[in-house]
Amino acid sequence: ALERAGFQRRSTFYTQAFDLTQPLPARYPLEEGFSIVDMAAHPGYRAQRVMRTDGFEDRVMSEPEMAQVLAWQQIYHSGPTYHAPTDLCVVAPDGTFASGCEALIDARNAEADVERVCTHSAYRRRGLARAVIQECLYRLQGMGIRRAHITEYSPSAIALYRSLGAGSETASYSYERAGG
Repeated sequence: ALERAGFQRRSTFYTQAFDLTQPLPARYPLEEGFSIVDMAAHPGYRAQRVMRTDGFEDRVMSEPEMAQVLAWQQIYHSGPTYHAPTDLCVVAPDGTFASGCEALIDARNAEADVERVCTHSAYRRRGLARAVIQECLYRLQGMGIRRAHITEYSPSAIALYRSLGAGSETASYSYERAGG
């Protein structure tokens, strides 16, 4: 119907749904010296921002931009869906934040969206994203969250999320008016 109205499909993204009332797969082991920390116990927001900027944008953030983003994050972190114990990072032996994810929690519906999954370019293809997502799912399950969702559109992320044992997958599409 949208195509007949002059729209064209721009992208497809997939949402994996995890039933946290069921047993989860065994945790993926981290390499020796790596550990998983949460922002409640280890609030390294600057190191996390460095990791995310490299992981998502393949760049280094300027100091003025870093200050602005960190100030904005303080506001965001006071919101109802942010939960520091499920804002997780894998820390390398040298203290670098290597990978991470964050669960935004809908406590009323006992659901969560796992967001901002990324890995610093120097640490990719080592299973760190898998390990941190699994830890996040285990923590959500321990809190009584019944369902978690992860959405992505890149082929490598889709393959990773599918391999984590999601119970269902939903495809969604974005459209734009042709020629515009």
